[in-house]
Amino acid sequence: MDSTVVVARRTAPSIVFLRSEIPAQHPSAIVLGEERMGTGVAVGPHHVLTAHYLVLGARKLEVAGPEGRGRTVSATALDHESGLALLALDGPPLPPAEIAPEPVVPGLPVFLLTCTSERERKGASGHVSMVGPFEAFWEYMLDRAIMTTVINPGLAGAPLFDPDGRLVGIVSLGLAAVARYSLAIPVELFVMRREALERGEGRPEGPRAWLGFYPQGYDGGVALTGVVPGGPADKAGLARGDLILSVDGAPVSSLRELYRTIWKKAPGEALSLQVLRDSAIRVVEVAGGDRYEFYK
Repeated sequence: MDSTVVVARRTAPSIVFLRSEIPAQHPSAIVLGEERMGTGVAVGPHHVLTAHYLVLGARKLEVAGPEGRGRTVSATALDHESGLALLALDGPPLPPAEIAPEPVVPGLPVFLLTCTSERERKGASGHVSMVGPFEAFWEYMLDRAIMTTVINPGLAGAPLFDPDGRLVGIVSLGLAAVARYSLAIPVELFVMRREALERGEGRPEGPRAWLGFYPQGYDGGVALTGVVPGGPADKAGLARGDLILSVDGAPVSSLRELYRTIWKKAPGEALSLQVLRDSAIRVVEVAGGDRYEFYK
């Protein structure tokens, strides 16, 4: 208990509240809404790290420090691959959180500190229950996602700290699995691209092809639950209910196989998907899209 209080006192000055407004016509608004609130953590005097979907497409972005004082966001760098975003701020410096030097391991005690409003913060503690693969239906995959027993009492984008108050991850999702109540993006993914993100370069070298669909894995297969309006899959004629059998001749039976195959291609390159629809097998040619351009 005493350790948790010490970590909270040490890290609270680095926590910020985020509010973003997204135009109704932005492609993300239909799923994520036009107003989003979240949490971020200072990783430099003028840089805040958070979950990227909180600020995706934002045309107005407000950041408030622990004292409630607002700061102007001068630049935003999105990293679709990791799911992180780095905000550059003007105004008074923030005390940055210390970043843990090593990746976390299962069993590590962790502490989450989040915002519930502009001025209120709440914390929760638990343990790392698993570090391993994670796939999601929005063409997203991590090799070393952090799953914890911590139930987030507030907003997403919250920092996850080790017992010494060092940043180990950014909490992005709530999970429904027993003993895996929250998922955090490991901070080492930020460290790997820190210099580029601080320059405002979210787009990595050699970006992956993006199809703009929502696949879901089931027992031994992958089915589409929908497509992004105006995205590559939508334009190619893929539809909800299609069962994906193969990509470029390579059979796919899981989200991980599907994504690995698609990501061998770059934006602009063609992919050939064999799908089962209405008891008939057909081939659909899709031109790989650029997620960074589509959601800019």
